[in-house]
Amino acid sequence: MKRMPAILIVLCILFFSGLNAFGAGDHASTTAFNEFRIDRAAVKLRIEPETYTKGKTPQILITLTDYISGSLLLDAEIYIYLEKTGQRNAHAAYKMPVAKNNQPEKSGLEFGESPETATTSDISMFKKLQPQQMAGVYAVSYPIPRQGEYNFTIAIKSLNGKAFAEPLIYGGKISYLPKTKYKMLLIIGIVLISGVIAVWIMSVRKKLKLNTGQKINILDIPWIKRFFRSAWFQPAFQVPVLLIFLIIIAAGLFDIQKGDMNIATLLMWTIWWAAIIFTFVFVGRVWCMMCPFGAAQDWIGRLFSLNKDFPKPVRNIWLSSFIFFGLTWWDSFSGIVNKPALTSYLLIGFFVVAVGMSVTFKGRSFCRYACPIGGLIGLYSMFSPVELRNKGLEVCRNHKIKECIKGTEKSHPCPMFVTPMTLDRNNYCNFCSECIKSCSQDNIVTRFRNFAKDLWVSAKGYMDEAYLAIVILGVSIIVTGEMVEPWHRWMDAVGKIIPFDILGIMSHAAREKATFLIVMTTGSLIIPSLLLFGAALVVKKTAGMESPPLNLKQIFVQFAYMFIPVGLSMHLAHNVSHLLREGPGIIPAIQRAAMLYLGMNLGEPDWDITPVIGAESIFWLQMAIFMILNVFSLYAGYRIAVKYYGDKAMRAFIPMAALVVFFMALNTYILGQPMSPRHSH
Repeated sequence: MKRMPAILIVLCILFFSGLNAFGAGDHASTTAFNEFRIDRAAVKLRIEPETYTKGKTPQILITLTDYISGSLLLDAEIYIYLEKTGQRNAHAAYKMPVAKNNQPEKSGLEFGESPETATTSDISMFKKLQPQQMAGVYAVSYPIPRQGEYNFTIAIKSLNGKAFAEPLIYGGKISYLPKTKYKMLLIIGIVLISGVIAVWIMSVRKKLKLNTGQKINILDIPWIKRFFRSAWFQPAFQVPVLLIFLIIIAAGLFDIQKGDMNIATLLMWTIWWAAIIFTFVFVGRVWCMMCPFGAAQDWIGRLFSLNKDFPKPVRNIWLSSFIFFGLTWWDSFSGIVNKPALTSYLLIGFFVVAVGMSVTFKGRSFCRYACPIGGLIGLYSMFSPVELRNKGLEVCRNHKIKECIKGTEKSHPCPMFVTPMTLDRNNYCNFCSECIKSCSQDNIVTRFRNFAKDLWVSAKGYMDEAYLAIVILGVSIIVTGEMVEPWHRWMDAVGKIIPFDILGIMSHAAREKATFLIVMTTGSLIIPSLLLFGAALVVKKTAGMESPPLNLKQIFVQFAYMFIPVGLSMHLAHNVSHLLREGPGIIPAIQRAAMLYLGMNLGEPDWDITPVIGAESIFWLQMAIFMILNVFSLYAGYRIAVKYYGDKAMRAFIPMAALVVFFMALNTYILGQPMSPRHSH
């Protein structure tokens, strides 16, 4: 165990030292400055002032130096053209304006590539930069009417006395945003909330007279225990959330059908879906307690239900996993995040299925076995530092009545079909408090523990969970990859390998869909599992034990849990970008809806969205998420190895750790690419 911290540090150093090699450093190209090379010139492009001010025309400045000698280049004829990102298909390769001479479209250049020579390029739309008093600096006033991200194209006709028959062309992306009014508020809010929580925890520990290292049972706090045991505990959360979801459904059906202006799609996919993942990390399945679909099951099922047992062959998360993958695949084709009405129909469908299952089966069968994100929530909840357990197992064994299973006059049986007596992990506990209300022995404890502890202490692993853990990792990579701008270029490269002519698929649209289907399926369901299976084979061969504690299948299952933080890190990093960049878009959407439907004037909607923090800050926040969660992944893998292989743990750990580092590097490379907004992709 003493060797483990050093091993983790070495692996993390190797990972982050390779970021630039994998292209993560390119993310800086979306800030208010840009550095690159054209021919022999090192080019630094910047905008002054650095932040957007409405109504003010900024200057674009370019500094040219010889990248070999470092000397300033004093003689250059250079032009620039800007175009707002999103005016074209965000995934499409940018095409430089060309002369009206039937120039083939394929002569256009993609951003981020090395400079190339274009043919018969028309730069009439470009602005010429003039040399300034400071040597090597060229500038032009360029009206930028709106904040946001811009595609830029630079054309150089001559450089250091050398004229080119056709201009050298270079393209890239640059952000021009106002000073964020949210960043300082966010920082102050985090500091204040952290301080309040710390003071509260210290005061509680003092009041409960806890010794050093003794964990707080939050049910020892009288007012919290009363709230948990109150009949209003769940409805206090369920009713407001249900009302919000009903508003989302109504807005999706009857309001404007534009994803970036309708509160239905913004609340559902930009705010809820991005923010809910953080609840899994910090408080486990607590969302399931307040979920409107779960509430509908509770209320209707208690009025009338046939109370049948869910079919035993699917009393696992295979069905949930299949539905999750199917909806993810469907979303990539339908673009549901951009379609308010489709969002509403999906929610209505969930309500119908949940209610139908509640009147047929016991408890929350929909939540436990069929909810598309139920299995995902369960796996991510294993990372949570909050747990509900029994205080003493012997108390449960000696107590005959088992109110937590049967329920009482003031409580209901556990709707998720678990019991505190055997509960050793968070997967299926939604903190509904029914067992807290019913336990006559006061044998329930709700406390904080180490993050990710369930990944290695659980008594048993299951193939359905193990397979979903590795599939989620693949899905998160593919879905994030689909939202970065080079995606179509990558898909074109893959499409050239697939023999569509032999298969009789001729249309471009059909080929695109078929390519995506193949990439999504193999990249999610097959390749990650094969890689884990290969690592399991290496573990089996290198462990070198005469009586190995695990067979090949068990190695696959047990070590699959260490990959949960890897998939979670990509899921969090991907969505934190949407939340912080696009989340403020809900403000003008609410202003518009309030004025239109309630007659309330909450101010004039400003659709030029200011991100909470800038692109560079978001990028390094994503890298911090990667580093923290992947350290947990490596540590969990080591603890699993020690649990089963003892003094041969390192032989079992290293192949799995190598696979984790590979996925870490792949995640970093993908997030190093410019990402398209959720409602324009």
